[in-house]
This record gives sequence, structure tokens and C-alpha cells, in this order.
Amino acid sequence: MFKTLFFKECKEMLKSITYYIFLACIIIFFVSQMADFKGVAKPIQGQENYGFKYSGDESVIMQSTINKLASELSLNSFPTYPIMFYKEVKLKDEEMSKVYEILKDITGINKEQLIKEIENHNNTGDNRFVNSIKVKDNIKFQEFSEKMNKIDDILGGGSYYNSKKLYGNGEAKRTYEDALKDYESIINNDKVSRAYARLFSDYMGIVLAILPIFLAVTRVLKDKRAKAAQVIFSKKCSSTVIILSRYLAIISMIIFPLILISITPTLQSIYSADSNGITADYFAFIRVIFGWLMPSVLVTVSMGFFLTELTNGPVAILVQGIWWFVSISLGGSNLVGNVGMNLIPRFNALGSYDIYNKIFNELVINRVLYSIVAIVLIVGTIFIYDTKRKGELNLNGKILKNS
Repeated sequence: MFKTLFFKECKEMLKSITYYIFLACIIIFFVSQMADFKGVAKPIQGQENYGFKYSGDESVIMQSTINKLASELSLNSFPTYPIMFYKEVKLKDEEMSKVYEILKDITGINKEQLIKEIENHNNTGDNRFVNSIKVKDNIKFQEFSEKMNKIDDILGGGSYYNSKKLYGNGEAKRTYEDALKDYESIINNDKVSRAYARLFSDYMGIVLAILPIFLAVTRVLKDKRAKAAQVIFSKKCSSTVIILSRYLAIISMIIFPLILISITPTLQSIYSADSNGITADYFAFIRVIFGWLMPSVLVTVSMGFFLTELTNGPVAILVQGIWWFVSISLGGSNLVGNVGMNLIPRFNALGSYDIYNKIFNELVINRVLYSIVAIVLIVGTIFIYDTKRKGELNLNGKILKNS
């Protein structure tokens, strides 16, 4: 009976417009974020530029932040994300003066000289001037952070000068040795495919923590719209079989397309690895789909089933939307190795094996925890559904006494 219901649910999904919208969103997001796969190549010594790297050195963070501030001051254009979405801030003269005063406290350079330097940059477009604006030697990172928070307040919050985001400013130029070390790590530790699989998980984890909720809510509300609840309640199938067949059908219809999508980056990784004389990890993407991404799918669909079955309304979309928003916001300050108890673990970097190795146990705990939460929610859904079938809970969610 379970097998019959399961395949019936899968076929019903293929008739759902919501499902095809879901697939379109997943594919578009994947293509927009990972379509420019260029493979991995050994760096050539003597190149002019090897890109940038992130540094945890506080002196580097302070200087990089000053460089960023000077550049944005030159254009009077400050990107901010007050509620996660982009907002450009342009300061009034009075506000600009306050920023200059804070910059003077940090660098020791008077306001007039700073203005002259910045105006010169605005006319020439020469970024080299920022190297002459140095943080004073006696400025400690704590004091620097407090000063930057004041600038963040002037900008209305959500800027790169918020003390919680300063570590993301620590850009330093990569040397040939840095580039070679990163390359060797991707080749030897990640076999190319593992590095791209982590990046795949980072991007896809964002959408898989929100989009499946629509599939879950749509499925639970389908019976209510069709007024089929009483017919289903009278059938002999157990509540467990009915709910699990629906639940696992949705999970399967989400995971299967992910596997298909992962074929392209897997083949690209295999080719890139072969070009570098090594054998790729053929199953890297499969492992992250089931180990990294599936827990997010499980808990999101479970949340949709539980709250919709409980309330007979789409409140689950609002709840999951808030949870997703908070998770994205919490992860925004550190996009590489940010795990904790976040629904959306972040690892927005190609390589960085050392960081991944450090947070691996934390990631495992996180994924196991959310898998357990998903199980608890779906068990709760079965209980609510079964209670309704027994007549102890009506279709509006009210508890009734047995007569």
C-alpha cells in the first residue's frame, strides 16, 4: 500500500504547477551562480595579479577597512544591507563631516588633507592614494571597531563597517606562494570535485531552506481545497502510511532533480582533475546532496507539513520565511565556515580545505540535529493527522471531546 501511494504522490507532483515553478527557480539559481565553471589551473609564476585572500590579521582588517572607506568616500556611495537587501546610501555634508572626523581620529590625518586626497582620487580614479592613509600605530582593534560602529550608525546600519562584519573586510593580495598553496590543496585534499561540491552546497542550501515549504504547504492544502478530507479519513490506510508516502514523495522529487543538476559540475570537475593529472572524487556531489543539503530539505518540508496540518492554513510559509531570513542574516557576517546552529551552513569559497576540516564536526552535528528536528516534526504531523481522523480534532484545528 505504501509503495502504491508513494508513486501516486510522485505522479501528482508532476501535475503540479508549483513543482515546475520550484524546478525553474532551482535551475535558474544554479545557472546564475555556478555556470562560469573554469576548472582549476596551476598558477604561473611572475603574474601581475593572483587575486585576493581573506586574512584574519587585525592589522590587515583595519587597513583594508580604511581602504574600502576611502574608496566609498571618494564616490559618496556606500553599499549597505539594512534588512539583507541592497541599499545605496549617499551622505549629506554634515554626515560626511562626521565620517571625516572619525577617520581623522583613526589615521591622524587632518580633515582637509583627507578631503584633498579623496577629491584627487575622484578626479583621477587612482586607487593608489589609499595606501597613504594608514591606521595609527597606537589604535587597538577594539577601539577601531567602536569607531567603525559609529560610521555604521551614520549610514543607517547594515554596512561593511559594522563591528560584526569587519572580519569580512580583511582582504590582502595573494602571492604566488599563496596561490600555489591553494592550488595544491584543491588538487591533493579536495580532488577538485570536493571543493566544487562544497560551493554547490553553499549556493543550493540557500534556496533549499525556503522553496520546499511551498511544495509541502500546497500538498497539505490540496485535500482541503478538494474537500477530500472526509473521504481520506474514512480509508483504511494508516495515518503513518498516508503522511510518510506524501512526505517521502516530495523529498524524492526534490532530491532527484538535484542529482541530475549535479551531473554537469561533476563532469566538469572530473575533466578539470584529469587535466591536472589526478582522479576526481566521483561521488563528492552525491555525498553533499544527501549529507549536507538533505537535512535542510527534510526540516523545511516537515515544517510545512506540521504547521499546515495543525492550522489548515499557509502560516508555515510565513514561519519558514522568517526562519530563512534570520538564518541568511546570521550567516552574512562570515560566508566561509559559518555553521553553528544555523539552518543554512555557509561555505562560499572554492577550496579553503583547512577551514572545512576545522568545522567538519560542527557541520555533522548541525546536520544531524536538523534531521532529528525533521523527524520530530513529521511524527507530530502524523499525530495531528491521526487525531483528526479519530474525530478528536476538527478541520479547523480545534480539540474536541470524544462523544
